[in-house]
Amino acid sequence: MTKQQTLYFLILMTVCLPLRAEVKELKSDLLIVGGTESGWAAAIQAARLQVKSITLVLDGEWLGGQYTEQALACVDENKGTGKVGWGVDWHPMKRSFHRSGLFKELMDRIEAFNTQKYGAPMPGRPYHGPSTFRPAEAQAIFREMLQPYIDSGQVRLITRRYPVKADVNRQKQHPQLMGLWFAPVGSEKPDLFCTARLTIDASDWGEAIQVSGTEFEFGADPQSRYNEPSAPPDTSNYPANEMNPITWAMIVEESDKDSPIPKPERYDDRNFVRTSKLSLSKMKQLQWDRPVRLGSIPHWPDAGKASPRQLSIFTVRRIVDGYTSQDRKTSILLNYMLGQDYPLERLPHHVIEALEETEPGASKKNIVLMNRQQRQIIFKDAKRHSLCLLYHLQNFVHEHAADKTNSFRHFQLSDEFGTEDQLPHKPYIRESLRLKALYMMREQDGRNHDGPTKKFARERFARVMYPDGLFAWQFHYDFHRTGRAYLKTEGNKGPWIDYEKPGRNTSLISDRSVFPLRSLIPINMDGLLGAQKNVGYSSIVSAAIRLHDQCVAIGQAAGATAAISLRHGIAPREIPFQREQLERVRTALCGTLETGTPVLIWPYRDLAPAHPYFVAINRLAARGVIPMEVRKVDFRPNDRATTEWQRETKRLALETIEQSDLTVEISNEISRGKFCQQLWELIKNQPIRNFRRLTPHDADGDDILDVDDPTPFTPGKPIEWKQEKLTAAQDGLLDKSKTPHSRRINFTGLNSAPLPNFEADHGFKFDQKRGFGWSRDIRHNYRQRKILPESYRDTFLFTRDHDIWECKVSNGRWLVTVCVGDSGHEQTGQWVTVEGNQVIKDVVTASGAFREQNVFVDVTDGRLTVEIGKAAAGTNTCLNWICLEPAQ
Repeated sequence: MTKQQTLYFLILMTVCLPLRAEVKELKSDLLIVGGTESGWAAAIQAARLQVKSITLVLDGEWLGGQYTEQALACVDENKGTGKVGWGVDWHPMKRSFHRSGLFKELMDRIEAFNTQKYGAPMPGRPYHGPSTFRPAEAQAIFREMLQPYIDSGQVRLITRRYPVKADVNRQKQHPQLMGLWFAPVGSEKPDLFCTARLTIDASDWGEAIQVSGTEFEFGADPQSRYNEPSAPPDTSNYPANEMNPITWAMIVEESDKDSPIPKPERYDDRNFVRTSKLSLSKMKQLQWDRPVRLGSIPHWPDAGKASPRQLSIFTVRRIVDGYTSQDRKTSILLNYMLGQDYPLERLPHHVIEALEETEPGASKKNIVLMNRQQRQIIFKDAKRHSLCLLYHLQNFVHEHAADKTNSFRHFQLSDEFGTEDQLPHKPYIRESLRLKALYMMREQDGRNHDGPTKKFARERFARVMYPDGLFAWQFHYDFHRTGRAYLKTEGNKGPWIDYEKPGRNTSLISDRSVFPLRSLIPINMDGLLGAQKNVGYSSIVSAAIRLHDQCVAIGQAAGATAAISLRHGIAPREIPFQREQLERVRTALCGTLETGTPVLIWPYRDLAPAHPYFVAINRLAARGVIPMEVRKVDFRPNDRATTEWQRETKRLALETIEQSDLTVEISNEISRGKFCQQLWELIKNQPIRNFRRLTPHDADGDDILDVDDPTPFTPGKPIEWKQEKLTAAQDGLLDKSKTPHSRRINFTGLNSAPLPNFEADHGFKFDQKRGFGWSRDIRHNYRQRKILPESYRDTFLFTRDHDIWECKVSNGRWLVTVCVGDSGHEQTGQWVTVEGNQVIKDVVTASGAFREQNVFVDVTDGRLTVEIGKAAAGTNTCLNWICLEPAQ
């Protein structure tokens, strides 16, 4: 080497060595990206399972995701059909299941804190909810629950970093993520390199998935992709940036004086035509360039009427009711779809211009694919839009309101976030990228098919109960309005409102479902698991699995999967197909945790974690050992177990283990729960029979590849969503074969139009001249749902007690057909007798379904007597029509 070359080398080393030294290198067993509720739950779950070294890297300072830094301070939980389920008595929005797992532990702490500070566990009494909290107070609880593992050194917490590059080993059959480079927020230059045996991506936008080159999807799925019935056949009207909107939530609190905010840039009242009934009444004549629907709700309650649960902007997501709380100060979450949501397609002109300056075509990109600078442009306008909403409430609505006692002009933005603008650190993110996983959950797997919309749904288990299910979930497919409409006269330089695109609505609901382990595992990358909203499902299903409790459960499931993978040296992709390993993950979630609440794996409605047989019942159900009936969603652990049920349960248990017999006693005196406990104790440590694989990519040989097969070990046909057809005895339609001599009575209201070939009964007392009627006046017990075209099955008279209807007929033998049911709601405990003959006994009819029953009776006193209902709380008998025919 010449002197000149030596000098050049020394200069180069002087420059390069400090740069390398600036990058800190760390090694971990488990790396978790994102401090969301999923990332937090994964860290705690893995730590409890004795993963020795866990590094949690987040791009902010706060733990808790949508709870805290996104300020979604009114808890949304799994909800099902009707009003029956778990929940507080005063709130009709019942939960599908009892709380379980880390979510229950978290909410118990939050509600204990609320009780101490505000005097009640649920101090807001919101219309939505009912559980609420202040984000900063919840963040302290998230930190408190993780802190013991940080203090012990088991968890290393690194803040204000995000991944910019990945180290991937591409020499194996499947590429393997080995490590990630992280840069400080606000920079693109990495200062941290972390290698890990396994990584969980619980970030907001799937950043580890993206930088590693792992496959993912975003935007609308065409129907051709997953054959979903609600997916658009043609996505030409669904551009790449169409997805569930973001919302920049705000927390406002009662002030000691009027606290109007300054007028935001580009403020225009016309953006908020739907914000309140007052707004709508003044601006409903505006003409938009898309087919908008103009609904709205009241602004705030009048003086003296604010405390009860009610629908208004003031109370829909009230966090603390100052009229009843110990601190006497109201605080409110503004996260309001009638004016505050920010759609991500058809962006305003000034946003397009700003994005295009960063990169040609940036304004057409999906927000998932945008860089941080580009997202900040979207975020800045979403913040501005939310502040405009608050300004509208404090000024336009305030000026037009007759009673200003509870006006938002008396509220100020909370300073709990420590931000300059007093807004949360991040927007509420409903939809991220979707990991291309070993299985992508589809709408048809779990969508209720009792009827065309959720109005017809009643309780049932999902059509597909995935064999690798890890936790229970249920919700409606909840798209906020994804489209944007502009004034016809001003285009995208003027005001806009959001609008509902076809197929993007809230009218469909899932049945009681489970979440498959396969949806956490990338199809083409080892060393990586998805979490938060970066998991394997379609866009439609993502709209139903994004709630507070669901995201905690996803993180907990990912943490358990990671721990079992690391402990046993097995790749996550092998676990769903090896029954022993799958059971180990389930044990980690629901079995041996001494310090944690077990997770509800199977979606029974009536089973709480505190029940002594909770674990046994869940584990047996998840194995497929408990005989299932699609409508029996309550397990009833304290009911007596029939001998037939015990024998069948024992038989199914033997199919899952290598042992040929079980010495389990069949008894007439044992409860269902106790029997499960005894059976579980016998089999839980027995060698388990593995799933049988016929071919490498089609385990059950049914010509459906595993990647598309929701039940890869059960041969079948592709799952299609089909509405269940009602039988002739369930459709409520009059049999056209009835003879001309039949007499038809329609039970209806006074204002109903006359029907051909029907007489109308309006609920009056019996009248000799009319020839029929009731023992008392029940005309006010009338309903018309306006759902079905045939009014004789859309209307009914009902009783919550016991009532008698009579009709003058000639003596002799008669064929009587009665129809009960409700086109809009499930009805239970319906009861009808005709001439003393029991025709309907404790019958349940689903929403939109009926029960038609006929009977031959003998009339000897000139009057046909029909009795409906029984004196039992919570039951209605809804009588639609009666048909009378002389017997031949």
